[in-house]
Amino acid sequence: MGKTLIVDFQNFAHRCRAGFSNEGTAFLFKFVRNLRALVAEHQPTSLVFVKEGSPQHRYDLFKEYKQNRKIKENDPKLQEKWVELMGFKEKADEAILFALKNLEVTVLRHGRLEADDVIANYARFLAEKGEDVVIASNDKDFIQLLDAAPENIKVWDIGKKEFMPTPDFDPVVYKALCGDKSDNIPGVPGFGPKKAMRCAKDRTLVHQWNDETSATYERNLNLVRFYEMREDDWYRVEAQQGKWDPAALMIDFHTYGFASLTKDKALNSYYDTFGGMEPAKLPVQTR
Repeated sequence: MGKTLIVDFQNFAHRCRAGFSNEGTAFLFKFVRNLRALVAEHQPTSLVFVKEGSPQHRYDLFKEYKQNRKIKENDPKLQEKWVELMGFKEKADEAILFALKNLEVTVLRHGRLEADDVIANYARFLAEKGEDVVIASNDKDFIQLLDAAPENIKVWDIGKKEFMPTPDFDPVVYKALCGDKSDNIPGVPGFGPKKAMRCAKDRTLVHQWNDETSATYERNLNLVRFYEMREDDWYRVEAQQGKWDPAALMIDFHTYGFASLTKDKALNSYYDTFGGMEPAKLPVQTR
């Protein structure tokens, strides 16, 4: 069977904009360069980007979910932050279009699910088909996938450039008890990291609390665990398919002024890395 590299696109794109100026075509240059290095590292037979959607089912459970990430209307730097956000979105969209134009890549997005949920479900689908799967992201939420994942699913930390280890505790239980400040999820009262870890390692301790505490825990479980996609969810996944075009890639490198990538050695490395890939295997319901 083959190997599919699933890239957490927004996570990867944020890594590409770090380090130096993103003016002009700098972001796209970093994206193209970093993507080649990532693909060369893992040598997949198929490449997939998963874009971010809306966490609607989590909003339905807890309306305050991720509200701490929104730009406040009374923020004195509102305009500056909005311009930065829109600028990043524009450059990320340009990177997607570049990839679809030149590479054998599949781009997936579900409008009402977060990228993590789609990635986790898609990885399980591929693993069940016997495909080797590598998820590229530095989002630690993916360790919950490793907790019960088959051996043919791995997560590559794009920050540390190493595979995430399989946890020796239940990461869903731990996060449900501790909460997650980055997602604005409050922890269960009375549980700090040490006590939560004891429960995550011995699940028989989990239910020793009162009704109010139990209700908070159950809500948090549903917030932090990956959503299980059904057949009708897959039908709502939007899929775009690119096509490998080495001639177009060379022309775009020249057009964007990526002089270092137009030299024979560099160009051949792109041909060797991306040539011969196959379209990704998708659930039949995906459109």
